[in-house]
Amino acid sequence: MGIRKRLIKSIPRIVASCGIMMTLLPAFVWSQGKVAPAPSPTVLFICEHGAAKSVIAAAYFNKLAAERHLNFRALARGTTAQPDLSVSAVSGLQKDEVPFPREKPRKATRQEVQRAVRVVAFCPVPDSLSGPKRLDTSDVPAPDAGYEASRDAIISRVKALIEELASKPTPPGSAWP
Repeated sequence: MGIRKRLIKSIPRIVASCGIMMTLLPAFVWSQGKVAPAPSPTVLFICEHGAAKSVIAAAYFNKLAAERHLNFRALARGTTAQPDLSVSAVSGLQKDEVPFPREKPRKATRQEVQRAVRVVAFCPVPDSLSGPKRLDTSDVPAPDAGYEASRDAIISRVKALIEELASKPTPPGSAWP
């Protein structure tokens, strides 16, 4: 068989290979650190210890935002982080089958507050963390005094926030105004 005929016969294989490569190329480039995905706008929930109220709020916010296909993510932080997550929050979220990060509570940073599109605090926020961002404060029952009452009060506030964020258009080329 001549070289021309072999080349013509191999064209379908070459085209198929190119299609596979074009499909895999973006993932490969991203994995090499050349292209980073656009960051999701962040909502920061803060409670005193970063172990209960903020964890419940962030877990439900992330669940409800995902269900509505909203490009937001929530973080749970504390003003004075305790060593471990609250037992009542963990057992309640597990019982509710709501996913949440199992990481140790972390103290909120000024940088996280500045980057957040909204900060919701379930406790007083120190001056070192407050700034020009909109800060919502909310008082809800402690989960260890009754998980269901605490969860329901938190969900009510989370749903209102999601409705508000969903109603605001995101300007082209920016993560959030």
